[in-house]
Amino acid sequence: MKKLSLFIIAALCFAACSETPIMIPEFVAPKTTRVVLIEDLTGVKCPNCPKGAAAIEEILEKFAGNVVAVGVHGTFLASPLPESKYDFRNPKAKALEEFLKPFLGKPAAHINRREFEGQDFGAIDAVELWQGFVAEELSKPEEMEILLTKTFDEATRKLTIDVKATSFIEEAGLFKTSVYITESKIEDVQESQGVILEDYEHNHVLRDMLTEATGDEFTNNLTKNKIVTKQYTYTVPQDYKPENMEVVVMVSRTNSDDKSVLQAQAIAVK
Repeated sequence: MKKLSLFIIAALCFAACSETPIMIPEFVAPKTTRVVLIEDLTGVKCPNCPKGAAAIEEILEKFAGNVVAVGVHGTFLASPLPESKYDFRNPKAKALEEFLKPFLGKPAAHINRREFEGQDFGAIDAVELWQGFVAEELSKPEEMEILLTKTFDEATRKLTIDVKATSFIEEAGLFKTSVYITESKIEDVQESQGVILEDYEHNHVLRDMLTEATGDEFTNNLTKNKIVTKQYTYTVPQDYKPENMEVVVMVSRTNSDDKSVLQAQAIAVK
């Protein structure tokens, strides 16, 4: 009887000490037509920026089709290294970085140009928070649909972009649009934690904008189900690779305390 009691006690102790496996629910991407814009303030001389770039690639993969990214090489930490083959800075990138200030350091990301609770600036330098804020934006109701069509003439390298935006809301105010030209898969050097990475792949690099850096007027007041159309043309420079390029289009508010993005969309050049 004593042996039986000891056996029961031992069995109970084993059961108490054994770990119950934690079931992690499988990630399910949100079912929404919203597309979130990430404006990544980055630079070749920024030692932490590869970490930000990796976080963006993870976000793009996780929320495929619902996020677009633009890498802004403006002024701060953005000048080329002595070993650099390219200079990613350009007047529009510099002006856009100035417009998106203030930020504490790089990398810093504007996510739909929202002011998130607990953040001192719109440009968020805590890379680990980016994914959560993207998910927060994607959980909100759809406000607009943007459809893009394009034609690209390989002989002349002329690109024509047609934008058709349909509002799902009624809202007064002035709304602006920004049109970005980006290029990916550019191999060049990059500083990273005290070392120089050779043949680093730079993605979503802002090459130019077909609007002012702060955006062009899109419409006064939004009317539900009203369609607004715009057309833009661009000649792709000879040293850019159209097969690695995208056009990113967004529409945003312009209030002094609210410059949030209603919707974004992207289309490949080729």
